[in-house]
Amino acid sequence: MTIRPHRLTLEEIASPESTIPSIVREAANAYGDKPFIVDGAGRILTFAENWRRANRFANALLAAGIGKGTVVGLFSPNSFDFVTAGYGILASGAVFTPFNSSYKQRELIHQICNSGASVVFAARSLMPRLLECRDRIQGCRLVELEPGFWESAPATSPNVEIDRDRDLAFLPYSSGTTGFSKGIELTQSNLVAAVRQLLFSQHGMHDPESQSYVFLPLYHIYGFNVVMNVVLAGGNTLHLRAWFDMDDCLDTIEREGIGNLPLVPPVLLNMLSRDDLGRRDLSSLRWINIGAAPVPVPAVHRFVEITGVTVRQGYGMTETSGIATVNPPEAPWDVAETAGIPVMGMDAAIFDLESGNRELPAGETGELALRGPGIMRGYHSAPEENAIALRNGWFYTGDIGHIDGNGRVHLVDRKREMIKYKGFQVLPAELESVILELAEVRDVAVIGVRDSHGAESPKAFVALHPNRQLTAERIQAHVKSQVAGYKQVRAVEFIDTIPRSPAGKILRRLL
Repeated sequence: MTIRPHRLTLEEIASPESTIPSIVREAANAYGDKPFIVDGAGRILTFAENWRRANRFANALLAAGIGKGTVVGLFSPNSFDFVTAGYGILASGAVFTPFNSSYKQRELIHQICNSGASVVFAARSLMPRLLECRDRIQGCRLVELEPGFWESAPATSPNVEIDRDRDLAFLPYSSGTTGFSKGIELTQSNLVAAVRQLLFSQHGMHDPESQSYVFLPLYHIYGFNVVMNVVLAGGNTLHLRAWFDMDDCLDTIEREGIGNLPLVPPVLLNMLSRDDLGRRDLSSLRWINIGAAPVPVPAVHRFVEITGVTVRQGYGMTETSGIATVNPPEAPWDVAETAGIPVMGMDAAIFDLESGNRELPAGETGELALRGPGIMRGYHSAPEENAIALRNGWFYTGDIGHIDGNGRVHLVDRKREMIKYKGFQVLPAELESVILELAEVRDVAVIGVRDSHGAESPKAFVALHPNRQLTAERIQAHVKSQVAGYKQVRAVEFIDTIPRSPAGKILRRLL
């Protein structure tokens, strides 16, 4: 199989009628033996071999009686085998539900039972954790994820009819920052819509010569659809890692000339702790895309000042197949201070917080709602949640913000995380941004705590850079100088690390 000499158009490889399996096939035809994924040991998975392995996995599933409509779980860190299994499950017509690789027994049982998974493939290193659940998941087969399952199966495309608009294809679970996670039902058309939106919005991602460095977990929509599937369709090369290693990341950027580095906020904050950051050669980076959780603007400005690399925010959710708004490459505004404009085919509006029925004019703050081809079918087996989130043709995100006169979306916080102090609304993200203006602060989380009378007030949990010192009084004085009186931080606690999900969201319930 050879590489075509010309650059493909988006319609050739990611047309509106595509599915993820068809993109895998077309990428193999187009790019052949070009490296698709390179791991930390230098091993290479080509576009052609990726397709063959996915077909073998799909055919092995079908031969085992696992196919259309069957929910298949995958419990594995980032690896070639994860990629093979994920694409193979989708090619078989089964429903792919990936598990967070850090899950423990309680979380595994919940997702297996809630999703209705009848089989779960687990990496050898994670199988003991899954076997602990056997008594609570009777009827669900547990299979080790190893090549012996698929390597002797045919490498031809499986004969399966997939309804891209109706069939449930991908069932990821939300991070569960406020309790048990929810399954999010996505179709092939949802996933492909987001891939197309990103390819049209991020011109550099469609340059086949571009390379990306990715440590984001593939079980998350950010790693799987926003990054890997876009790299696949764009003909790029993905340097994939199972976890983040700062030295490996910086060394690989310099050695390989990495052009794209998708990040989450905690990693950017950790990079700012590097004394040598300003001396590293990051000139190959076109930009850094950051998403999955709110990012403090002062930290972004500090990073740009040190490195000279543009950091652009984007916004999306698992419920939107990973993307909703972006800052385009040619944006003339500060791309750190806004989530950008809606992607192709996505409508955005702001509704009042009280009723949710009144659309607000530009500049007024309320709940962000979206509609477009990437919006989920709904939450899995959760009619009450769906009734709240999906109304009048809109998906209500639960995020608070406004849309300015130029159509740019500005987000300030999550609706459910808003603190009520003596009747006033206080947004944690605003206070976190203010506190991060202090150079000693590495990370911060603000939550509402209640006193013996049930009254709520803001409390800050602060993590400092190594070998730096700061007092609670100085933090409170800085906040007092920047925001209104009712927004003051009433208590400060210093901790080593702010608890965050793998996607970077603050786990406020743990604080």
